[in-house]
This record gives sequence, C-alpha cells and structure tokens, in this order.
Amino acid sequence: MSQNKEDTNINEKTKDNSKKLGLMALTAVVLSAMVGGGIYDLPQNMAVHAGAIGQICAWIITGFIMWFIVKSFMILTDVYPEYKTGLYQYVEKGFGGYAGFFTSWGYWICECFANVTYSVLLMATLDFFFPGKFTGGNNIWSIIGGSIILWLMSFLILNGVKAASSVEIAGTVGMLITTAIFIVMMAISFNWGSFTTNMFANHPIPHLNDKDLGSLQHQISSTMMTTLWVFGGVEGAVVLSDKAKSQNEVKTATHLGFVICLILYALATLLPLGLRSYGQIAAMKSPSSGVLLSLVIGPAGRVIIAIGVIVAILASWLTWTLMLSEMPYAAAKAEHFPKQFARTNKNDIPYVSLITSSIIMEIIIILTHFSTEAFNTMLTIVGTMTVPPYLLSILFLVKSSFKEENWPGHHHYKRKYAFIISLIALVGIIYMGISAGIKYTVISFIIYAIGIPFYIYARRQFAPHEKVFTKTEMGFAIAIVVVAVVGIFILVV
Repeated sequence: MSQNKEDTNINEKTKDNSKKLGLMALTAVVLSAMVGGGIYDLPQNMAVHAGAIGQICAWIITGFIMWFIVKSFMILTDVYPEYKTGLYQYVEKGFGGYAGFFTSWGYWICECFANVTYSVLLMATLDFFFPGKFTGGNNIWSIIGGSIILWLMSFLILNGVKAASSVEIAGTVGMLITTAIFIVMMAISFNWGSFTTNMFANHPIPHLNDKDLGSLQHQISSTMMTTLWVFGGVEGAVVLSDKAKSQNEVKTATHLGFVICLILYALATLLPLGLRSYGQIAAMKSPSSGVLLSLVIGPAGRVIIAIGVIVAILASWLTWTLMLSEMPYAAAKAEHFPKQFARTNKNDIPYVSLITSSIIMEIIIILTHFSTEAFNTMLTIVGTMTVPPYLLSILFLVKSSFKEENWPGHHHYKRKYAFIISLIALVGIIYMGISAGIKYTVISFIIYAIGIPFYIYARRQFAPHEKVFTKTEMGFAIAIVVVAVVGIFILVV
C-alpha cells in the first residue's frame, strides 16, 4: 500500500514538473521580454548618437553595467524568494510604503511608454506596405491604427485570451530568424573601409551625411538611454522561478538570454557601419534594418524585416499588455494602489487595471503625434523612468548586504560578494541616469509627482486612521513635487 502511495506521489511530481518550463522555453521567454521588435530599428537609434568607436564603447560599458544589474536581481531573488510581485516589494521592505508605491507607479507608467514604442514601430513598418499612409509611425493614420490594435488587444485579454509561453516563443523564433538573416547579410557585405571611415564621428562629411557628434564621452552618454531601454525586461526573468523546472535553469536562462541579446544588439548596430556611414543610417526610415537589408538583397529585404517586425511586435505587445495589467493589480492587493485596481472580471482578468493602463497608453499614443522623432523620444523616456525603480531596488540589496545582522541566512550568496556586486550595479545605474540629461529626468519627476494623489487616496482607503506619510516620506514627496514644478517651468519656458 505504502509503495503504491509513493509511486503515485512520484508520478504526480513528474506530471507537475512536465508542465514547467525548461531551459529552452525559459531562454525564449527571456529573449522575448527583452528584445521584442526594438532590435529592428536599433541601427538608426544608435547611429543618431554615435559613430563606430562610440557604439563599441557604449555596448562594452552597457554590457558591463547590465551584467551587474542582472546579477543583483538574481541575488535578490535567491535571498528573498518570498517577494514575487514586483520590484516594489524590495523597495517597500527597505524604505517603506511610499517608496514601494513610487517604484510600482514609475515602473507601471514606464512600461506604458514602452508599449507605445511597439505602436510607433509597427505603424512605421506598415508604411512600407502602404507608402505615405503611416509616415513616421506617429501621423494621424498611425494614431488611429495603433489605437485600434491597442483596444483590440485589451478586448481579447478581457475575454480571457492570455499570452501563453507558446505565443512568446513563436514571436521570439520569428525575431531570431529575421535577425539572423539580417546579421548574416550585413556580415557578407561588410566593408572594412566603410567601417573605419570617420570612426570617431568627430568631423562632418557632407556627402555621407555624417555630422560631428561631439566627444567620445558625449556619444557614449547619448546612447545610454537606448542601450538601457533594449535591456528592459531583464529584471522580470527571475520571476519565472515558480514556472521553471529548477532554479538553476532560471539562472542559466537569464545569463544565456542576456549574453545572446548583447551579442545580437552589438552585431545589429556595428555590422551595418560596414555598409553605410553612421550619418546615412541615422537618416533612414523605420525600421532601419529593413532599409539596410534592401540595399543588399533588393526589395525583398524590407519585406523580410517587415514580417519579422510585425510578428515580434504583436507577440510582445500582447504579452506586455497582459503583464502591464498585472502591475497595478498586484500593487492594489498589497494596499499600495487604490482598491479598485484589484477588481477582476468573470475571466479573472484585472479589468480596472487593464482598462486604466490602456487609457494611459492611448494618451501617450496621441502625444507621439507631436514628436518629430517619436520612437527615439519614447525609448528615452522609458530608459529614464526605468532608472529610479532599478536604483531603489539595488539600494535595497546594498542596504541588506552592508551589515551582517541585515543579511538573511537562507541563500547561496555570501554577504560581501552581494555587497560588491550591488555597489557596482548602483554606480552603473547612477551613470545611466546622469546620461539621460536634465530634460528627460525632469519629465520623469513630473510623472512621478502625478502619482502622489493616487497614493494618498489608496492609503485613506486601506488605513483611514493612520498618517499617509512618515516625516521622511513627506520630505521625499515634497522634493518630488518641487523638482516636477521646476521641470514644468523649464519645459514651458
């Protein structure tokens, strides 16, 4: 009898384990979360800011910084396995309720902006099939087209359609195939003479459309928001531990996904410089990889890239819209957002959170119409708004690992090792934040200030007889408002 019971338990465990994600599936999900469709316009995004040497340095520095950020989040996951609902739980644990809200609000709005980049790039790609109809990805028809897709996806999700790992894998496979074709063709047509011409991008060459992009340091700093944006989502990979066959496979998939992305990004931006100058690439229409590929294999090049962009973007857009609706939902359950955000429909979809997220994205889509470089503007704002949530989360690891008495014992990492890793990651994040410049940093504080009334409302709902802010939190909130007011003045004047 006991033997049969043991066999049954083993069979049940085997069956449950078979439903979990293995290394390949985990790696595909990591790649899908980070890459999406952004890689297809990366040549132009980088060429606007830097020449060959500047881009090489930018990828080396970014790779170095992002490795420590990735490692820091993996350490946090291992040391605090009970925190599975987002970055804000780390921040709340270390710095209190308002700091937790600050992080969840910023990350939520940040991802709303990130999703709008999908709309801009998708519409710009469709312009290839309908010339002049969706110019720039942010004209009137682009606004209409992006809005229709946004609300169609929201409607599908409300009716219980969830982006499963199979959808993510399909989008990732499509992205990898078209990216591989692009990189191979760029490598075959690579010309060393073209690549080495004006490598430092420090003097104008009119017939190549090259401009003086300034000092090497300026070029590297200017690309930081682009390089930070393309790694967005890397922090979400560790959350998949519950769905993984083992914790080791999560770590392996995270490292593998990070390395693959870094190699793909670097090759996708550097190899084209062996075909055209940075000035010529900077002037190309979105998606620039399609224009480059068409120079090598003819019109079919743009068709191949266009198909890859559409498949990758639709898969990522649907997945991230669903994930976006989960952020305020989880925060409301943790009593950081108004309780209305925790409401679900009959399909167990957080409909208030989803609809509110969609409304915010709709407003941002409309605002892209007033930007001359909508895609670059969106990714810069995303990169800037990612900095505070990253910064506070890593600060929590620094705080936890600074003293022995603060360091939990149920983990695999030594305290001093974690402290060194988190300290280097912290310096890297600060450098990226400084690189964003005052304009976009100011914009992010305006957006953070808008969230304060939501926090006050939520606290009065959940704790009506308690003070909304501690003295420290009140000072923090006032500082945010002051910077936001100054920011509004700077933007208006």
